[in-house]
Amino acid sequence: MREAAANAAGTGGQGLERHIGAWGMLLTGLTGIIGSGWLFASLYAVQIAGPAAVISWLIGCVLALTLAFIYAELGALIPAAGALARIPFVALGPLGGFLSGWLCWIAYVAMVSIEVTAVLDYAGNYVPWLTETVDEDRILTGGGIAVAAVLIAAFTAINIAGVRWMIRSNITITIWKLAVPVLVPVVLIVVGFQAENFTAYGGFAPYGINGILGAVSSGGIIFSFVGFRSVIDLAGEARNPARNVPLALVGSVVICLVIYVLLQVALIGAIPAEHLADGWAGVVENFAAGPFAGLALILGLQWAALLIFADAIISPGGTALAYVGSSGRINYSMAQTGLFPKLFSRLNRNRVPAWSMIVNSAIGILILAPLPGWPQLAGFISSAAVLSLAIGPVALVVLRQQAANYERPFKVPFANAFSALAFIFVGFIVYWSGWETNWKILLIALAGFTCFVVYNGFRKEPMPLYIAHSGWLVAYYAVLALVSWLGNFGGGLGVIPVYTDSVLIVAVSLSIFRVAVRNPLPKDVVRRLIADTDARPAQVQSSSTHD
Repeated sequence: MREAAANAAGTGGQGLERHIGAWGMLLTGLTGIIGSGWLFASLYAVQIAGPAAVISWLIGCVLALTLAFIYAELGALIPAAGALARIPFVALGPLGGFLSGWLCWIAYVAMVSIEVTAVLDYAGNYVPWLTETVDEDRILTGGGIAVAAVLIAAFTAINIAGVRWMIRSNITITIWKLAVPVLVPVVLIVVGFQAENFTAYGGFAPYGINGILGAVSSGGIIFSFVGFRSVIDLAGEARNPARNVPLALVGSVVICLVIYVLLQVALIGAIPAEHLADGWAGVVENFAAGPFAGLALILGLQWAALLIFADAIISPGGTALAYVGSSGRINYSMAQTGLFPKLFSRLNRNRVPAWSMIVNSAIGILILAPLPGWPQLAGFISSAAVLSLAIGPVALVVLRQQAANYERPFKVPFANAFSALAFIFVGFIVYWSGWETNWKILLIALAGFTCFVVYNGFRKEPMPLYIAHSGWLVAYYAVLALVSWLGNFGGGLGVIPVYTDSVLIVAVSLSIFRVAVRNPLPKDVVRRLIADTDARPAQVQSSSTHD
């Protein structure tokens, strides 16, 4: 395994360049978070939770910030390209690294597809041949798929030209992406805000606690926040990662929370009474052109509608641009550790993993049609992405124990308790996504697990899987699948009583977390896996007395 990793690491010469400053990293986080979420999530969240969707956004932000803090320490400790795949490999070994990286890769590739689909979904309002309605789902036509393929190819070309080109493009795009979602809700509040909307149609929380919690996953809220992962994946190219990675992670999530809550308040308050005759669940029928563009047209703000239609191209497009680069770095990272073929670890003359980006973009084009509706795909991506992040809390505790002599420029306080809480949050997010979403994700995880075990068995020198130290992850997926199937969200059987399901998620999460942190990889294995990365974390001069 060491030889394979060394060979992979050597395929680029000097490795990735570190030249992205604090501003560039923050913009990367912002452009990763603000994509199609601002165009759709407020509508779907209010359908599920009513005006209490505002609370759903606060819950989603707390969950995202918890994971962001975890990965702020891990990203500064192991500032490697594609760190979201590298961290599980270092903490759990090949099996855990593959399972986590596999789900992360699936979510990243799907992100490019959903963002491009969002662009063309809005564009279909004025270019009708791009989309069609089949069984009440709006999907791309053959012509729409062709246009989407061109867009993905263009985003790939920008990324292949080098990270400086991507960051330079993102600066302009991100400034626009921040300006429009702030301007639009302010205008809607000034022109058409009605405070009674928050209580007049079934009360503040017409669909109860399940509506508030369900909106976090199924309403696209977590989907809208998980873009902070882009910062971790560019950590290997960041100047001063100890400062810039945590700053970009936390800063981007907090800034976006303010924007998203403002958007949600504006949407709730600006909807005219005649469009709420069927309650909040029926609001979607009145906004075929998109929620905010529809509201602008109803209120006579044609200029604002035109601005929104323009941003519906630029905002998701900017996010797709970022995720083409991030998904390529996931393949790059997994190839360096021997989990993916060596082809994906090759860097071009601009020092970027071009082959990884090309292959991922081709897969993204293939899965474009026919796609389900935006909320279903958003829920899928949310669950897959968060499930791939589940290793973070465990990795934090394990690496505190087994790599104690490595410098940690940023440290999470009360690490054990904080990590246990974050692990519980992951369980809740996946559970709230519902069975209709989770069975697909867990089936993909099972397929990946099977393929990797078979592939590893046929290698000339099979990698040790360390099942005793990473097998808990397979059990975790299986238990979450069972609870989701028997639970009360998204097509679950409803066998488990309400509130009992929450207690069960807490108990299961704490039990598996305890097993995971009490069975870490041996210290010598962890050190070897760290040494086999290109991260080169700074080591404390004095040796640890715990060795």
